[in-house]
Amino acid sequence: MNIARVLRNLLALVLEWGYYVVGNLRAGLRGVRVGAGARISPHATLAGVHSIGRATIGRDVVIGEGSYVSSGQVMSGRIGAWCSIGYDVLVGPGEHDPDQVTTSPTLAARMGLPAGAADRVVPPPVIEDEVWIGARVVVLRGVRIGRGAVIAAGAVVVGDVPAGEIWGGVPARFIRRRATGPNGGAP
Repeated sequence: MNIARVLRNLLALVLEWGYYVVGNLRAGLRGVRVGAGARISPHATLAGVHSIGRATIGRDVVIGEGSYVSSGQVMSGRIGAWCSIGYDVLVGPGEHDPDQVTTSPTLAARMGLPAGAADRVVPPPVIEDEVWIGARVVVLRGVRIGRGAVIAAGAVVVGDVPAGEIWGGVPARFIRRRATGPNGGAP
């Protein structure tokens, strides 16, 4: 076993722990209820967020007032106000570019390619206000989920979802319009 590698790994763990401690403290001081196991980047924007459960919130994530994330990973994206995000969600994961010389970041580094050479560049997802996302949903990058939409548990959202609609399945598809829209109005 290489002692230098073990020490580098230990230092990386300590730095990562400190990074998320700062983010969690910052969120707590802003009134966010931070659950056990939450890992919040100090660079995330949390404007009046209700709570972050056992979730990892990435560096460039923006979450609006009154919203909460139960658990999972929000790697990138803009989440509006009053959104309800269920357990074990994955929002805005990185994507590999299948048209590159390799899809492996490790092999790309070995080949002397720049960092991110295997990545596909796609804008972060946008989740508008008052969206309900069920448990174990995956929301890919480049997607917009409209105001008051509902995403059924287990769905994989690969395209835009219009406001006031319920979508589910793999890939997610239209199920029906909501009977009433956000705030009791028509969707």
